Amino acid sequence: MKTQAAAGFLVIAGLLVTPGGFAEPGGPAPRQGSDPAFGELTRLADKYGTDKGSSTHKYTDVYEQFLMPIRSRARRIFEIGVASGASLSMWRDFFPAATIYGIDIEDSSRFDSARIKTFIADQGNRAQLAKFIAAHGSDYDMILDDGGHTMDQQQISFGYLFPHVRSGGYYILEDVHTSLMYPGWGIDDDQKNTTLAMIEAFVRTGKLSSRYMTPAEARYVTEHVQNCSLFKGEDKFSITWIVKKK
Repeated sequence: MKTQAAAGFLVIAGLLVTPGGFAEPGGPAPRQGSDPAFGELTRLADKYGTDKGSSTHKYTDVYEQFLMPIRSRARRIFEIGVASGASLSMWRDFFPAATIYGIDIEDSSRFDSARIKTFIADQGNRAQLAKFIAAHGSDYDMILDDGGHTMDQQQISFGYLFPHVRSGGYYILEDVHTSLMYPGWGIDDDQKNTTLAMIEAFVRTGKLSSRYMTPAEARYVTEHVQNCSLFKGEDKFSITWIVKKK
């Protein structure tokens, strides 16, 4: 389906889990509310210089419509990929009561503060992800993957970490457009291993399948997704997937 959802974005694949199973079209497209604070996430993104804001991908226009309702009550936010630390600062300011956790393969401890905690980990390594969870716990209001963007990294992280999203929380898989950037990004010649292909098959069949996940991980995701929507920006290089957990 194609439904206008936010300025410059289309819902290009959506899935809603109903009591009788899976059905298309997907979960309801978010609506821009009347909250006068709407637009704050984009302002913060631009303030700190993250590419999620108006300068590049414009993801924050979409994210805010999902995240505004949980803004005041969110306590635990986790992002994969730290880089300059801009996103961590953006999330800290947007979620006033939350601790913000970030992992990266590089030491990012220079960004640590009372409400920002960083950890060295490879998102494609389950043992390292397990060490992070052991150190900082589970039950995240949101986990967002803005890490290495390769096919194995995206799918391993999603399979392993989705159980650590709280009920009603979100997993956001950012920059899905790397699935279209063949060759590179760990894409096979037949392109059947891409994250985008995984998502499209999930929407079509209601069953997740990934060669990078264990059967138990794929089964857990299949059974615990409430709804999901894949958003495409004005160009093909801004695609993000938002998944809500039952």
